[in-house]
Amino acid sequence: METVELILSFLKMILGLAAVLALLYVVLRFGKKMNYGGNQYIQMVEKVPLSNQAFLAVVRVGKSYHLASVSSGKVDLLKELPPEEVEEMMERRRRQLEENPVMHMWRKRNDRE
Repeated sequence: METVELILSFLKMILGLAAVLALLYVVLRFGKKMNYGGNQYIQMVEKVPLSNQAFLAVVRVGKSYHLASVSSGKVDLLKELPPEEVEEMMERRRRQLEENPVMHMWRKRNDRE
């Protein structure tokens, strides 16, 4: 009797793991196709958490960039950033991603699809 319960528990665990892996596959496969504001007029370029309920954000509005402080229920515009500085930072980040070996493997995988 105990072995039957043990086998059933093991099968439930295997089915649960398979369901989690299938959900992970679906999210990774189809989640990347969603557009997260790539062609919009207003776009969040980067955000850095300061605490659980506050963060700094670099926001692009048209062709200008702004630094904003966001906390629970409040957004403050801190300053306008020079576009050259922000674009240089974004280019530096892009180069770092290209040099990352994990990203290189991910691109190879995506190119095959």
